[in-house]
Amino acid sequence: MGDAAGIGPEIIVKALTHKNVYQICQPIVIGSAAVIQHALRFVPSKDVLPKVAAIHSLKHTTATHGRIDVLDVSSLTPGNFSHGTIDSRCGSAAIKAIETAVQLTLDGMLDAITTAPICKASIQRAGSPFPGHTEMLTSLTQSQKSVMMLKTWDTSSQFESGLSVASEKTKKNTWTSTNPIEHLTVSFVTNHIPITEVPQQLSVKRISDVIQITHDALIQFGIRDPRLAVAGLNPHAGEEGMFGPEEEIYIKPAIRQAHAAGFQVDGPLPADTLFKKAIRGEWDAVIAMYHDQGNIPIKLIGFGQVVNITLGLPIVRTSVDHGTAFDIAGQGTASETSLIAALVAATQLASSQL
Repeated sequence: MGDAAGIGPEIIVKALTHKNVYQICQPIVIGSAAVIQHALRFVPSKDVLPKVAAIHSLKHTTATHGRIDVLDVSSLTPGNFSHGTIDSRCGSAAIKAIETAVQLTLDGMLDAITTAPICKASIQRAGSPFPGHTEMLTSLTQSQKSVMMLKTWDTSSQFESGLSVASEKTKKNTWTSTNPIEHLTVSFVTNHIPITEVPQQLSVKRISDVIQITHDALIQFGIRDPRLAVAGLNPHAGEEGMFGPEEEIYIKPAIRQAHAAGFQVDGPLPADTLFKKAIRGEWDAVIAMYHDQGNIPIKLIGFGQVVNITLGLPIVRTSVDHGTAFDIAGQGTASETSLIAALVAATQLASSQL
């Protein structure tokens, strides 16, 4: 369900008004039925209002369009919080939903998880030591290593009729999923840490692991012989050590290891030019050193059609390409497009692992 004070419940109910969603998967919301029921007021008036059914066991799931099944694991109600606020109660509810979803997936009861956005401050006020989903999922699944990947995901074959999206200016624009999108895939060496800590978190092993995990994921996506580009950390990829030592100490040795393993890897390359080449198809994925280095270019070209995928887990997990959007929470203007893209991706990834 994500953080109830954000746009998570809104985009969930909007996504589940689309009949196509039920044709590709059997969606189950995990969270608070009361919160999801309250979010129905955000469903556009032109759409048939679905019914919310609180269930306490997956045996009671119907997966029928027109009914939203909510595995009710939280006592959170709309009266407990205000939209757009950091609240430990919303954080606790989000944590409980994630923990439940992970355990059910590990037990084989669910095939994949698609998460709505959480508020990092809220979950930490609720006692979580994790800065975000990726770190929490890594711990809950007892994984040795994980990688955050962002990938543009084309949903045109599933949603040829198009999906509505709120324009920043008019709130009336329409995004048609059959429109061509630019493609980009980015994996990250570091995730949610201050930029001042990035150099300390780099290592030959970590960069090598990200290259390996990304390579394996691309093969799973159907790319037979993946081509990877590795971004440098410093301007001009360090300029042979002139602008910083990290390329020489960590990145180049990791790339040499990848070459020895038979991988097609180029780099380290200046980040200010490589993304455009990747969009043009020169590489199948880019390895970014830190959060904004990769997030800015991919969201610039594909916001609303970008999926967050956690690689290296024993389960399939996808998510949206945005946060809780506290600034517009409760206004009914949030778009469900990224959530639907994440659902499509989760379905396709789960199917490829069966």
